[in-house]
Amino acid sequence: MLGDRDRVGSSSLRSRWQYTPTNDHVAAPAEPGAPVSLESAVPAPAAATPVTAEKTKDPRWQQLIALIAQLPPEKASKLREMLGGDGLIMQSSPGLGQVLQALELRRSDADKAEPLMRKVCALLEPFLINDDTETAAGTIRRKSLVPWWEASMAQSAPLRELDQQYQRAVREKLTAEMERLEGEAMAELARRARTLTFKNTAQSVIEDVRRIGTVVGGGMALAKALREIGIDGPPTRPGIELNDRIARRFAQAYDALGAERTFDPVWLGHAVMNHLEKPWDVVALIHRVTGSTDVSMLEQTELAPLMDRTMAQLVAAATRATQNIKEAARKKTSPEIDAATAAANLYFDLAEAIAREIKLERTSPWGQAYLNSRKTLSDLIPEKLEDFEEIIVDFVDDWTPEDRGREDHPAYLSAVAATDFLGAMKLRAARHGFGMPFTSLDRRLQDTLGRSMKRPRGTEADPWPGQKRRLLKGLRLI
Repeated sequence: MLGDRDRVGSSSLRSRWQYTPTNDHVAAPAEPGAPVSLESAVPAPAAATPVTAEKTKDPRWQQLIALIAQLPPEKASKLREMLGGDGLIMQSSPGLGQVLQALELRRSDADKAEPLMRKVCALLEPFLINDDTETAAGTIRRKSLVPWWEASMAQSAPLRELDQQYQRAVREKLTAEMERLEGEAMAELARRARTLTFKNTAQSVIEDVRRIGTVVGGGMALAKALREIGIDGPPTRPGIELNDRIARRFAQAYDALGAERTFDPVWLGHAVMNHLEKPWDVVALIHRVTGSTDVSMLEQTELAPLMDRTMAQLVAAATRATQNIKEAARKKTSPEIDAATAAANLYFDLAEAIAREIKLERTSPWGQAYLNSRKTLSDLIPEKLEDFEEIIVDFVDDWTPEDRGREDHPAYLSAVAATDFLGAMKLRAARHGFGMPFTSLDRRLQDTLGRSMKRPRGTEADPWPGQKRRLLKGLRLI
């Protein structure tokens, strides 16, 4: 547990708001990707007419737009120059119009006037992911930006006027005017997000638009808070480590946003979580900010969605580990076994990190999620131990120095992977309630390795000392 000296701002932040669950915080597993930066975007031509998403029914246009999001800015600039981009082309070909607008977001010519969209999207960067399949509370798909902006421009005359005024302010270098227009545009976008209409648009995009509206509702205050914490850009891999500076600045910014009571500051927590190398370290951040490990209190705070999201990641990690272990036991090949070991270790790391910071009671939803996920693995692993033992025994029984003694032999690689899996699980066993089977397993494997791979008699050299030692090391028997 963290001591009192690590509890940042606990008196002012504890249970300030009663937390009421909303659709903004539906927990779902996610592993935020590494978004492509929008830093170098430049404005779309003033003559361009917004293109509505419903005009482009061919899914290949959307696939092309998704690919554009991965392009380096300089390549996007060259591609756009080749295609052109006047209003006539955009009107006559809605699909091409969407592609051109997507390219505008990726251009690298920093000398051109900065469009309003680029400035607003800079605020969204800490929440953007490129993954088309997974999402979570606190994240937004990058591919939703173009449909959202197009619909906002098409359905809001005030926003179109603000966009024109902003371009003039940029050209004339009116910094104060730009800031004023940015604030007004974000307020208009937040209001408009609640009433935007879409046709032939995926539900995931509509959900992202609602989240975008929530984030831009934080406006300039949120942008300032993100800058102060140092997470105002896109998340990058492998991410950042939670430290005292981040925790202290988060607590200060979080308190300031909460005091205004105009924006849900939990989104600041989502931004930090998206940037962390280990997203579950947000549990330690919650502990530091609130100064509490009591589940009943934490469930009632505005930070509860961050715990919901962490517990969803825990459940997802348990599911993934379960599937990988079953697959490894069935296929018995080294890649599958290595994947099972990594997935199981990830789950146990996550579970132990949560348990270190918060007292999870059986009566709480978080405690139930924790116990159920742990039971899934603590029941499965003992059932599958014999499958991994069999991989090792089969290899040893068929071992010959001339053939299966090769270090690159598939059977040897599978046996090594199996020993690594068993050794890793043995380290976790007592802590997670499945320790008993390993006592007899160790005895059997020691006997198998000692009998079948013992040192030759007399003066004969051991043909395989390194490989034998590697198996014993994987089993944590040496």
